[in-house]
Amino acid sequence: MAKQSAIMSTRGFSSMPPSEPSTIGGIVAVIADKLGIGELATGGLQLAVIGGALAGFRYFGVYFLDYLKKQTIVTADFDSRDESYSWILNWLSEQPYSQNTSRFSVSTSILRAGQRLPGEGSDALLPPIYFLPSPERPGTSSPAAAVANSNAIIERIQISTFGRSRELLQNLVYEAQKKFIDRDQSRTVVFAADQYGAWRRTRSRPKRPLSTIVIPDNVKTKLVLDAQDFIGSEQWYSDRGIPYRRGYLLYGTPGSGKTSFVYSLAGELGLNIYVVNLSNKSLTDDTLNELVTDTPSRCILLLEDIDAAFVQREKGDTASANNITFSGLLNAIDGVAAQEGRILCMTTNHIDRLDDALIRPGRIDVRIHFGHATRNQAHELFTKFYPGLPNDSKLPLKFASKIPENTFSMAHLQGFLMGHKQRPEEAVKHVADWIESHQKGVNDASTEEVHSAIEDF
Repeated sequence: MAKQSAIMSTRGFSSMPPSEPSTIGGIVAVIADKLGIGELATGGLQLAVIGGALAGFRYFGVYFLDYLKKQTIVTADFDSRDESYSWILNWLSEQPYSQNTSRFSVSTSILRAGQRLPGEGSDALLPPIYFLPSPERPGTSSPAAAVANSNAIIERIQISTFGRSRELLQNLVYEAQKKFIDRDQSRTVVFAADQYGAWRRTRSRPKRPLSTIVIPDNVKTKLVLDAQDFIGSEQWYSDRGIPYRRGYLLYGTPGSGKTSFVYSLAGELGLNIYVVNLSNKSLTDDTLNELVTDTPSRCILLLEDIDAAFVQREKGDTASANNITFSGLLNAIDGVAAQEGRILCMTTNHIDRLDDALIRPGRIDVRIHFGHATRNQAHELFTKFYPGLPNDSKLPLKFASKIPENTFSMAHLQGFLMGHKQRPEEAVKHVADWIESHQKGVNDASTEEVHSAIEDF
């Protein structure tokens, strides 16, 4: 009887259903057993399933954290290819924390308005050093740039705040922009084209008053009034369907002040200058078009020595010729994609070399000739060089009377006076000898029309 009970108990135990697997490995083992898979394959299957599960948990974890971050954090990115990057970098450099940051970049090229180089004597010749917060450098500016120049690295600044509102970051950007603009309020900022078809801020310089440009006052007044009228006439142009652009051609002898006048005009109008060197071999029609398109609607676009851009090609010197075609230049200046609201300034020493299509009305609206110095200009230059002279001093008149009309450029006369910065009497005394020694080295102005006047007014 006892034996029978034991047998029944054994049968009862063996007939109980197996417990459900409680782990991933157990589940895989049951599936493998049902499918008749061997132990080795079962182990591999277990590893694959476990790895997939962990990867899934990781993916959903990252997704969840990213979702949580988007819901609780607002982030703004600033790229070094955009002007806002300079605003933020300048703002960060002025914050107290930047003085104690453990990671910073070193620069010797930042000189703020009104600052002088530190030290005296030999130390005054050394550039100042600024320690700035160092942004990340994620990569090159573009795949093409990476191939052409592995050192063409861009930088990014990322600023984040807790919350859902963008107002705090927007206010920060507005404040940074205002500080940056206020810093350059009394300066003219110059941008230059790089080899990748992008604008780069190269320098800022104090605004040059128009009074320092020695050309007839009526010329300066008419040109400034014309430019100011253009800036305030956008609606007038729009109502009449006329492209909102203005072009000026400054031509004449080298050293007569053409480029200086452009800088002075920019300061008077409160505009920045964007300079394109058409002789740059890395520029093509496409990059030139991109550059002109990317200029702000309020700026001066300066094309210096425009006659030199195609002279070498005409002479057959293909080695020194650039990659810009004449049609590409015309299209960039006033094509469909050309920026409106900007002032175009061209300078040339040889107007006779320019194609009529380049300087036709509509592309060039005003022409200003800069010739050799007249006696009146020599008198004015001398007076500006020595502002401490008495009003009844006869030195300016004596100096001007010794200067031959239309023979020397203003740069020549300025160079002479630079040698007598504090000695006006010595300048008057030695100017005749200087003229005699340089008479053979100046250009003969008798073969060209010499005047300073605005045409087409």
